[in-house]
Amino acid sequence: MVSRERRSHGSMRHDEPSGDSALIHGLQLTNFKSFERSSFQLAPFTLLVGANASGKSNVREALRFLHGVSRGYTLAEIVGEKWVEGGVRVWTGVRGGAAQVARFDSSTFSLCVEFSAAPEGGKTVRFNYLIEVERLEDNTLRVIREHLKESNRYIFDTHPDGDPRGHAPPMLKARIRKGGGGYPPDDSFLDDRPILVQMLTSSVATEITKRPLRLALSFLSSMVFLDLNPHAARDASPVGIAILGDRGENLSSVLYNICKDERRKAQLTSWVRALTPMDAVDVSFREDLNGRVLALLVEDRGDITPLTSASDGTVRFLAMIAALMNPARPQFLFFEEIENGIHPNRVYLLLDLISQSVTANRSQIVATSHSPQMLVHAYRSDDASPSLVFRDEAGRSHVVDVQAAEELRRILDVEDPASLMAAGWFEDTAAFLSDHFEFTH
Repeated sequence: MVSRERRSHGSMRHDEPSGDSALIHGLQLTNFKSFERSSFQLAPFTLLVGANASGKSNVREALRFLHGVSRGYTLAEIVGEKWVEGGVRVWTGVRGGAAQVARFDSSTFSLCVEFSAAPEGGKTVRFNYLIEVERLEDNTLRVIREHLKESNRYIFDTHPDGDPRGHAPPMLKARIRKGGGGYPPDDSFLDDRPILVQMLTSSVATEITKRPLRLALSFLSSMVFLDLNPHAARDASPVGIAILGDRGENLSSVLYNICKDERRKAQLTSWVRALTPMDAVDVSFREDLNGRVLALLVEDRGDITPLTSASDGTVRFLAMIAALMNPARPQFLFFEEIENGIHPNRVYLLLDLISQSVTANRSQIVATSHSPQMLVHAYRSDDASPSLVFRDEAGRSHVVDVQAAEELRRILDVEDPASLMAAGWFEDTAAFLSDHFEFTH
């Protein structure tokens, strides 16, 4: 548990959100990239650790695939790219594209996600969404199975009761829940894109179907994936933008939005002092004639450091603060290599900030890391769940909850997790014990 002393660097404001928490409970990946068949849970804060090429980024790709579904893209766009008028790219797909989205020995892959979502001021609803995709010889993709269930009752299902109706291209049939008596109706959908969005325009689907559909899509579309790049985050940005870009774009605008609230501004400067060598006592802003704003860090001696001159580590941490403290924060955040630019002795402060965001804002955070120090603090904290991602001898990726794996926990409780991770012990031991771990398929 995070100590009182650690919290003295600054405590987040406990806004009172409406309704209950919305979060992803678990994922099941079948023949998706390096995963042959693996199910695992996600906590409010999950730290994914593991060697390079172990599969950590493939977990991110699976979640991004689901995010692409919610944006109404075709399968080709989800795994490839999406461009709009003017030659602007608005979406970068799955690494390797259609040729590598499924395991090398499979022509199909599927993703299944369990998640909860809550309408404004309403009660939490539990969903199960599954999509199975076939890759043809020319790397064309088509949906062959899809369903959305609410509290174990289907909203729609292409294979109700195991009935594979509508399997022939180019249309796919789905049975749709209806209110009242009578046999549930069918409708036909294009199989080159997920049904989840198409269902909203179905003439057969009623409001009983569309209401939970909109709630599920709203949650999946709210996910944000951050791979912060200091060069992208340093630039001045237009006033009024409240959303941080995937690489940290619009950082100055988001910080400006945060600092409108004096209490949030004080918290922000407190965290900057704690995590950087700068003695920053204030954050100010400079606006140009084009309505673009640039953040400035003010030190106690009066020295001013514009964001364009701040260190990479300072810029990255400011971007993390912006993501976690922003009043317009998303419900789900994924950070790639979250410890980059943070001194090992200050890692626990970063975990403290994340813990407060999860508790106060009911956000869910998943992050990848190579940091032994991050693993140690996550393993010993009640507020984090470290999960090991590794490949077995056959090259298949698995995810293991470190705290729940008794074989690992017995050793970690008496040995130093940081030293074991640095020596590669985790991956070797996990691969050796993989036959004994209980994987849910």
